[in-house]
Amino acid sequence: METTRLSAQFVKKRIAAILSVACLVAVTADTPAYSADAVQLTSADSAANHNINQSVERLEMLVKSSRILTLEARVPKFQVHNEEVLGATPVSQNQIQIFAKTPGTTQLNLWDTNDKLYTVDVTVLADAREVEGILGSQLPLATLKVLPVNSSAIVSGYVTSADDVDRAVAIVEQYYATVVNNIKVIGVQQVLLHTRIMEVSRTKLRDLGIDWNYISSGKSIINAPSSLIDVPQSVVTDGILEISQITNGGNVQILSNDFNALIKALRQEDLVKFLAEPTVVATHGRPARFIVGGKVPYTVPAGNGSVTVAYEEFGTSVDFLPFVVGPGRIRLEVRPEVKEIDEANSLNVSGTLVPGFSQRYVETAVELSAGQTLALAGLLQSRTESSVKATPFFGEIPYFGAMFRRVTERRNDIELLITVTPELVDAMDPHEVPRGGPGLNSTSPNDKELYMKGHIEVPNMLGGDGCTPSVYNIQPGSDHLLLDPTNNSSSAQYGTPSYGNGGHHSASTLPPGAIVPQNQPIEVGQGVTITAPVQ
Repeated sequence: METTRLSAQFVKKRIAAILSVACLVAVTADTPAYSADAVQLTSADSAANHNINQSVERLEMLVKSSRILTLEARVPKFQVHNEEVLGATPVSQNQIQIFAKTPGTTQLNLWDTNDKLYTVDVTVLADAREVEGILGSQLPLATLKVLPVNSSAIVSGYVTSADDVDRAVAIVEQYYATVVNNIKVIGVQQVLLHTRIMEVSRTKLRDLGIDWNYISSGKSIINAPSSLIDVPQSVVTDGILEISQITNGGNVQILSNDFNALIKALRQEDLVKFLAEPTVVATHGRPARFIVGGKVPYTVPAGNGSVTVAYEEFGTSVDFLPFVVGPGRIRLEVRPEVKEIDEANSLNVSGTLVPGFSQRYVETAVELSAGQTLALAGLLQSRTESSVKATPFFGEIPYFGAMFRRVTERRNDIELLITVTPELVDAMDPHEVPRGGPGLNSTSPNDKELYMKGHIEVPNMLGGDGCTPSVYNIQPGSDHLLLDPTNNSSSAQYGTPSYGNGGHHSASTLPPGAIVPQNQPIEVGQGVTITAPVQ
C-alpha cells in the first residue's frame, strides 16, 4: 500500500514538470533598421521596465542593451521572430527580459492567459554615442548628430568652417561604410582681399637714410645721415643712430610706427609707386582674379607659309584662393604678378618680331586672422637711369654743347613690395544700403553763388535723379516754390540761414500748400535747406 502511494506522488511530480516545460516557447527572426532617437537612450533607460498596455506597441533599443517587459496578466507563451536581432527569456510569470544583439528590426508576440495577443515592434539601433563623443572632442565648435541607417550613417548639424566638414566625415567613415553628409557651414564665408602692389626704390631710400630692415621691426630709428650731422661714433650701434643722441640740430623726421602712414609719406615723396591697389571679393574655396594691363598681339608662323595671331597678357594681376578655416581665421593662397614688355628680350623669327616679357611674381599660402596684413618683398630689379641737364640753346650745340650740359647715369634698384589684407565680409541688407551717394543732394553753384556769395556747392533742386523732391514742387508759370501737401510732413520751416560763423536765424513754420517767395531758403528736413530757383 505504501509503495502504491509513493508511485502516485512520483507520477504527479513528473506530470507537473512536464507541464512546466511545455510552457517554454521557441523564437524566430526579422530584418534590420535604424532610428534617429538611438542616441537619446541611456544605460539607465535600457535597464528600465516597460509596461505593455496596448495590443501593438513600438520599442527602440541600443545594441547590447536590455529591457524588462511587464504584462498585467500571466504570460504563458511568447515568440520572437528573429533571435539574431533580439533575445528573450522569462524572469517571472508576467515579465520577460529582452536583450538587443545586433542592429535590426524584429517583432515580439506575447499571449496572456485569455489567449489575447500583444505585439511589440522592436528596433535595435547601432550605438552612435561613441562616434558623437569623438566628434564633440575633436570639433568643439561644431554641433553634429549621427543617425545610423543600416550599415550607413547620416551626419547632420552645423560647423564653423568647411574644413571641419571633411574632418567630421572622415571620423564617421571609420565606423560606417557609407556616410551621407548633411552638414551645413555657418558664419561668413566671403573674403574681401585688399591688395597693394608697389615699387620701392631702394637706392633712393638709402639716400634718405631709411633702412627697411629696421622699419619692419617697429623701431623709431633712422640711419646716421653721414656728414650732414655730427654724430659721436660712441653712440652709433651697427650704423644706427638714436634720435636722442643728435645734439647739433639738423632736420630730422621721426617716422611713425604705423606702416600705412609710412607708405603714404613715401608715396607723397615719389619714393613709392603704386602699380595696382585692387579690392576683390570671393567665397570660400572659389578662386578670384584681378588684372590691370592688356594683351600684346604677335604673329606665330603656321603651316604652309601662313601665320596666326596670338596674344600675351601683360600688366599687374592678383590671383587668390581663400579658405575660411575657423572663426576669424583665413587660409590664403595668393599669387601677385607684375609682367612687363621687355624689348631687350624680343626675338626676330623669320622677319617676325616676337615680344619678350619680364615677369615678377610671388606665390605663397599663409594662414592669418581677418584684418591682419601680409607683406611680401624681395623681388629686385636693377634699372639704369640717365638724366640730362643743359642750358637752353647752348646745350644743344654740337661739340661745344657739352660745356653747357650735364649727363648723369645711375643704377636704381627697384624692389616689388606687396601687402595683402583679407577681411570677412557679408552682403548688406536692403535697409543697410546708403541712400544716395556723394554729391547727390548738392550741385555746382552758378557764377553769382560762386563769386558773390562764396558758395562752393548749393542744394540740388532735382534731388539727383531728375525729379524734384517730394516735399516740394514748383508751380508751373510761377517764380515761387510750393510745398507739396501730399507729403507726410505736416509743415516745413523756412528762414534765412547765414553762412560762416553767424549761426542760424530763427526759422518759421509754413503749412502745406504755402507759397514761398523766390530766393527764400526753406528747411524741408533735418539739415536740408533749399531755395526756390529764379525763373
